[in-house]
Amino acid sequence: MARAEERGIQSGRDGMHAASYRTITFQSKQTYRMAAVASPMLPPSTHRASNVVVFEKTIDVDEDVCDFFNARFSSRDDLANIKTILKEQETIGEDLNKKFEESKARTSHILKEAQATSKSALDNLQTLESSAMDLEEQMETSETFASGRSKRDQRTMIEELSNFQNRVQALEDAKKYITIVAQTQKLISTARTLLQSSAKDALVPYNSLVELSKKVKETVQGSNTKLESFLSASVDSLLQEFRASLSKKFQASLDAIGWPTPIPHPSSIADEKQDDFDYAFKEYLLLQEPVYGPLDRSGKTPYPPLLPMELMVAPLILRFRFHFEGKRPTNRLDKPEWYLSHVLGLIKDHAPLLQKYVQTIVQETEYKEYDVKNDFIRLLVGAVERKIRLSVPAMMSTPEILSHGIHETLLFDKVLRDDELYIPPGQTTEWQGTVQVYLGNREWLKTWLRVEKDFTVARYTQIMDDAHAWQPAYEDMGEKEFIIPTKSAEKLMDLLEIVTQRYRPLPVLEHRTFLLDIQLDLLIAYHRHIRGFVDQYESLTYSFVRVMPGAATDEELNTMGVAGLRTLSQWLASTEYISSTLKDWGEDVFFLELYKEISERTQVVKNPMHSDNEATDDEDEPSGKNLDENGMIFDESIRGFDQLSKRIQELMVKNVTKDVFGSMKPYLSLRSWPQIEFSAPERGLHSPTTPTEHPSHHSPSYEDDDVSPELYQPLSLLTHSFEFLAQVLPTRHFTGLYRQISQEVQDFMWQKVIMKNQFSELGGLQFARDVRIGLFGASRRWVKKPENYHRKLKDACILLSLQRAKVNSPPPAGQASDGGYPRRTLAQIMAVIFDDELGAEDTKKKLDEIGVTHLSISEAKDVIRKRVECWR
Repeated sequence: MARAEERGIQSGRDGMHAASYRTITFQSKQTYRMAAVASPMLPPSTHRASNVVVFEKTIDVDEDVCDFFNARFSSRDDLANIKTILKEQETIGEDLNKKFEESKARTSHILKEAQATSKSALDNLQTLESSAMDLEEQMETSETFASGRSKRDQRTMIEELSNFQNRVQALEDAKKYITIVAQTQKLISTARTLLQSSAKDALVPYNSLVELSKKVKETVQGSNTKLESFLSASVDSLLQEFRASLSKKFQASLDAIGWPTPIPHPSSIADEKQDDFDYAFKEYLLLQEPVYGPLDRSGKTPYPPLLPMELMVAPLILRFRFHFEGKRPTNRLDKPEWYLSHVLGLIKDHAPLLQKYVQTIVQETEYKEYDVKNDFIRLLVGAVERKIRLSVPAMMSTPEILSHGIHETLLFDKVLRDDELYIPPGQTTEWQGTVQVYLGNREWLKTWLRVEKDFTVARYTQIMDDAHAWQPAYEDMGEKEFIIPTKSAEKLMDLLEIVTQRYRPLPVLEHRTFLLDIQLDLLIAYHRHIRGFVDQYESLTYSFVRVMPGAATDEELNTMGVAGLRTLSQWLASTEYISSTLKDWGEDVFFLELYKEISERTQVVKNPMHSDNEATDDEDEPSGKNLDENGMIFDESIRGFDQLSKRIQELMVKNVTKDVFGSMKPYLSLRSWPQIEFSAPERGLHSPTTPTEHPSHHSPSYEDDDVSPELYQPLSLLTHSFEFLAQVLPTRHFTGLYRQISQEVQDFMWQKVIMKNQFSELGGLQFARDVRIGLFGASRRWVKKPENYHRKLKDACILLSLQRAKVNSPPPAGQASDGGYPRRTLAQIMAVIFDDELGAEDTKKKLDEIGVTHLSISEAKDVIRKRVECWR
């Protein structure tokens, strides 16, 4: 069957080659030949050779011309009509040519139609041939499928059906795609039309387009990226058209009021211009949500800038860049204060218009939360931050300029915070400041911190190398309430104050604590410097005394007497000044907040008196401790300097008492205390008189009232020491040292004089006079009641100077009671304190009656036993 079909198709093709044609040829004999073909619309099987008919005829032109002339021109007279005949022949020729052209055109048209018909017939034949072949293949496939075999890719009917289904789905998707595209174009067209009259109305089709885009994205979920891209591009393009149109209107209103020229009095703007500005501002603000999305009022992130404010600030930023980012003389790397002050000037100049006029417009919109002035500042701050980023790479080669830039930026941030009350709109956390551009880059931050540390260390070295570092910073002004610091201490604290001013405005705790560590490192160094001096002083003062008495060098001699006190007082003034200054700083609000922030984050304060990698076992160098909720940032530093100050004061006490006690050897060598009697004047001894402070001490009056000569030198040394200390120290510090020295002297007199000797009545009176006139009298210039600092010694003098008399004997004649203290004799007091049946309270009362108020009963017994008359 297939072969029969092929033969039929082939015979059809051969029949088509007999295309009909018609040709006309003119030769010398004018032979005309024409061939015609039967209609090609008939089936190929109907074509026969007999359908072709050929006509052929030969024409003799010369003979026809001769016959024409013989017929028309039979005589010469006929030649007169030759022109007329010629015209007639020309007319006939033109008609024939015209008919020929028409015939030619009809022939060409008939040929084209015949060719088209032939081609159509050929296409039909080819289609029939292809259909026959497909039919044959389908029959073979059906036979193969029925027998379970496949010859072409082993495709199953299920796969074919699936392919058909996919094609149908593709057609459905294409239909939807076209529908969405048409809908998109319609919305865009509508929005453009409405924008000419009302921006609010134009946003309705725009929002519909946005919703359409969202729905399509949710539906296709990435399966049709071209459609998604088309919709996104359409939304963005339409929004840009909106922005361009509305920004142009708003810019026109700005130009009308003269922006960006400062307008100090907004009321001076004409009402019509105000209305135009108000309308254009609000209309442009309608695009705020389409551009930036819904406003997030949670406070987690700042609000986006208002679109109208962006347009208002644009010319100011352009001018800023022209002056400070180009090649103008105003663009200087070492003058960051120029562009910072320029920005502050812009804020000040435009604040009236923003606060008094623009803010009221915003209050009438849905964006009432915005502070227009702060939004204005934020946009200008963005230009400043860009300028900083461009400048810092060039600053890195000159760290001093980098440090200066950061310092000026900190001052700029401080003005914005304190004077302009700036905080980005919508932000609830602390504003980090423009300085964060510097500090947010780790390399820039390291460079700056290294510069700051190098500067402070170099300045500290310069302070300590000064030859007058330990001299008083200023002359005594006569006020003794405060200690006069040394030059080194005062300059050190000034340096620390500079560092404080550097990090006080820093917003990040880590940055502040780093500069705080620089301060603490300087305090460590100064503390160790003074401590080293103290160690050396202590070594020189006490080692050579024990090893080689009297063989002191010049350096060692400078540690003795008033010279030693002068050196010690300089160190004391330094430590006390630093300690008191740090205590004042600790009460500052800034340091209190810093301490609280550190305690909340770390719970432990690093030891401010030593570095992280250093350890110390010195008891006067404090170690880290747990934070006290009521503490201060410099607590450990203060404790370290206070301990060092206490150690220096102890050395000052030792300095005074060492010299005084060393000169008292002659006084300690006296062995005449028990032999002094009423005949003492005959032996050249001064006769005692009873101290008026204690009535029970009254004895017969003598001409002289002086201390023992052996006490002159110790009292002289003591007086000189007190005089120097009173000149260089405040009253509070002098009183503290006097109390410690008095305690040492009292203990020394108790142990070395009272407990080592026996006293007669007049011997006790002489000792009491030495204490009253000598010891107390030497101090009365600086202390009103020195006896209050030697209470035990005073009580011992009362007991040692008791009159010797029998028990129950009346007081000596003329000795009446005075000052509330009754007269008692040695025997009476002995009878009281050695009475085992008398209770301790009663015994204490009896002692209190005679003025002995600070000695215990056992101590009173020990003193009484030092009287030669005591037999107990």
